[in-house]
Amino acid sequence: MATATLPRVPASAISAPSATRRTASAGGAAVLSILGTAVAIGIAALGLLVVPAAAAIVFGPALLKLL
Repeated sequence: MATATLPRVPASAISAPSATRRTASAGGAAVLSILGTAVAIGIAALGLLVVPAAAAIVFGPALLKLL
């Protein structure tokens, strides 16, 4: 079985991300975090509507007959 050999790159040859890239990356992460939170709250709100909607479907006709 053959294995590949990768050349070692010294740490000094790898450049660190610039300040602009770090800021843009942090800003993008913040936006995605806020959007993800908003979506999670929306999903939770829809989940809370499931029980009343099911109750209206099940008991609605009987309650309308009583009127």
